[in-house]
Amino acid sequence: MELFLVSELGKMWHNYQTRRWQVPALSGLISLVIIGFVFLIQGVTPFGNHNLLISDMGGQYLSFFTAYRHAILTHSFQLYSFSQSLGGNALPTIAYYLLSPFNILMVFFPAVNLPTGLSLLIILKIGLIAVTMTWFLQDHFRTNYWSTAIFGVAFSLSGFVALNYFTIMWLDALIWLPLVIQGLDYLIRTGHSGRFFGWLWVSIVTNYYLGYMTCLFVIYYLIYQLFEHKQPQDSLWHMISVQLRLIRRVLVTMILSGLSTMFILIPTGLGMLTTAKTAVKLSNYWPVPQFGLEVFSQFGVGAANFATRLTHAPTVFSSTFVLLLVLAFFVHPHITTAHKWHGFGLLLALFLSMDIRTLDTIWHMLQTPAGFPYRNAFFFSFVLIMMGFEAWLAGPRQIAPHWQWLLPTLVALALIIGWLSQRSAQHPLATLNLALSLIAVLLTASALFVTTKRWQALSLAGIVALELGTNSTLMMAKSPLGNQAKFVTAYRTEYRQMQAVNDPDGQLYRVENQNTLINQAYNYDSKYRNYNDPMLFNFHDITYYSSTFANQTRLMLKSLGLFSKNARRVSSEGLNPVTDLLLDVKYDVQLNAVGQSRTSHRSLNGLGFAVPTAFSQLKLRANSAIVNQERILQSLRPTQKTYFGNAVQLTDHVFHDPQASRYPYLHTIKLRMTRTGSLYYNDTLSQSKFTTMRVNGHLVPTKFNANGELVLRSLGYFDKGAIVTLTVKRDQPTLGPHVHLASLDQSQFDQVKQQLMSSRFTPTYHVSGIHTIVSGQVTNRSHQQWLYVAIPADKGWTATVNGTRVIPRTVIGGMLALPIRAGQNQIQLTYHVPGLLAGLLISLISVLSFCGLRIWQHRHPVTS
Repeated sequence: MELFLVSELGKMWHNYQTRRWQVPALSGLISLVIIGFVFLIQGVTPFGNHNLLISDMGGQYLSFFTAYRHAILTHSFQLYSFSQSLGGNALPTIAYYLLSPFNILMVFFPAVNLPTGLSLLIILKIGLIAVTMTWFLQDHFRTNYWSTAIFGVAFSLSGFVALNYFTIMWLDALIWLPLVIQGLDYLIRTGHSGRFFGWLWVSIVTNYYLGYMTCLFVIYYLIYQLFEHKQPQDSLWHMISVQLRLIRRVLVTMILSGLSTMFILIPTGLGMLTTAKTAVKLSNYWPVPQFGLEVFSQFGVGAANFATRLTHAPTVFSSTFVLLLVLAFFVHPHITTAHKWHGFGLLLALFLSMDIRTLDTIWHMLQTPAGFPYRNAFFFSFVLIMMGFEAWLAGPRQIAPHWQWLLPTLVALALIIGWLSQRSAQHPLATLNLALSLIAVLLTASALFVTTKRWQALSLAGIVALELGTNSTLMMAKSPLGNQAKFVTAYRTEYRQMQAVNDPDGQLYRVENQNTLINQAYNYDSKYRNYNDPMLFNFHDITYYSSTFANQTRLMLKSLGLFSKNARRVSSEGLNPVTDLLLDVKYDVQLNAVGQSRTSHRSLNGLGFAVPTAFSQLKLRANSAIVNQERILQSLRPTQKTYFGNAVQLTDHVFHDPQASRYPYLHTIKLRMTRTGSLYYNDTLSQSKFTTMRVNGHLVPTKFNANGELVLRSLGYFDKGAIVTLTVKRDQPTLGPHVHLASLDQSQFDQVKQQLMSSRFTPTYHVSGIHTIVSGQVTNRSHQQWLYVAIPADKGWTATVNGTRVIPRTVIGGMLALPIRAGQNQIQLTYHVPGLLAGLLISLISVLSFCGLRIWQHRHPVTS
């Protein structure tokens, strides 16, 4: 008899262990099949010719992944990148976008096939979300039912994932979240903190932004668990005193886990402090609601899509099945009232964290998101699924019969209210989507409360899979997908032609890419503007687009006339011979789709040159490009005659169009040139429409739509005395003193270039460990005191001149200058990521402290 019992117990344990792995694996497989089928319907590579070159995936992530792949394969992983506009600390970009361990898979895909690799990576991550969520539910509720897989799939294809799937680095947070909470559960049960420490560390390192949110959710979840362990007769303070040891252990572990990531957080934080994100708006902290009844629509299918990605209610969809079970949770006779209140409190706290602007701003690292709002919505879905699964285990048919028809009715009414509340929105919810949601309610309720138990789980699995797939398809349907075949062809051609100017010998200079071939691979509606082409094709330009862009560099470029649409991007639109000289724009490349590119020189004065003290003391005036460039030239070579000669305005005929909502005044201006050279238009108050600007009847070409923005616009090259007719639309009836029309005297400017040529600085750069080193020689024949270097004045730079340490100076609002002596000067600039050494030290101390804590915990266990 004893042998029989031992045998049976052994079989039961073996089955439990087997199914413990099989159920998550099944969940992941189902999730992979569903998202794979959605991609197949949309024709997304590798299942079709479309790719995901949309939004930030096409504008940023593809370029970053391409640069990441190139760095690994060429063993030149740099923490400073000269492909981030003029150059910048690459660690914030790496930390935010590229630290997922799954990214290493991209090295197995050729650069031309990275869009396919990214599609497969998205599919893989979605499958892994299902695996970890199912694993958590099994562990949390001590069950190995096959039906657990349904709930894991629901989380992996929840509304947050269905809308933000192409924001690939966010998906990692959903993979780690169940493991973090499982680790916390284990700590609460046993007092052992290793799992919690480790998974929280992984969550923060792979994406510190959502890792920060995970830390906040941990606090919410801990409070929820404390109330779960509270005895009914105990007061709140008594509960805290009883659980104080556990609370302290959880918080200390979380703090040490966070501190052990300081090797990433400190340098990244210091880097982010240089961006425009440091600006604080008090309106972001007002305690006002951010959404209303339209949130009910988010419980149905297709409630958001690509067109509404920037503004929408929280994406809390996780299937009708989960929603009905959550409602059943609150009316279930076998679930205690206290447990219901605790669950309601957790949901309410998370809901208010999204709805109340003050809390929402705190959750988003004290900054209101620029598009893609409510990035913490998946925590709400996580709790919904956890509560819904508990109701499933308790038996949803145990609720009273009247609730079995009333709950679906309430869900249907909520969906209708949400649909009606959006009728006046810019993108109203389609009636078809409402109909599909109501059908899902009917089918799910029937399977949940009417279908025989034998077929219940199977039918519900089919309904949930169909609903999740439909939701993902509807959310993806309006995405302006790219063309993979065109991408392959265009990438190969453009990369080959740009190889000639991508500094293979380590020389440091910049290139102006006049046109592009890769754009043809993008859907027109995606509005790709090539900001990150330097990273995509491994060359150095001015353009850049990232949330980690240093604002000092951007503002300096803007003051020199370059177009910056917002705080995250800058373009090469607005370059002219003066900025070519200052920024070392050496080559001008005109790509050819069927032949060879045409390359010409723009500036041959190197990355720097000797300058007088007057240059090092200049302060730029905001938004006044011509004024600033004149002052710079005068400091380099003072003359009584100005370099920019104002054009003489002969006439200005203004036609007023009362029907025009913006730019109602059409100016036809006759000008007489006072210098031979290029004529420039600089509207310092941003009141002009550039896309319709004409000179002598010919449209002025433009790469970017800078209407109503600041940019130095070149109108063409004219001889002195020439009469030019300019037509431009403005929102003011007169030009006024803030519109500068002036020609750059070419012969005068050539003398400046000739003077600087004798002291030009043409360095090379290389990587040494984690440092980037720029070095070269300069001959100071003019006995000037400073060497201007066209590299942004980042605090991470240290410099030596002839082996002696010198202190760099910030000049013209954001560039480097080094003190030099007459004759030969050997220059070396070394970049050390600010805060990296301190971060490494704190991380090491924190890890050692945790190891000591673990030893102490083994001797003093905490159990619930």
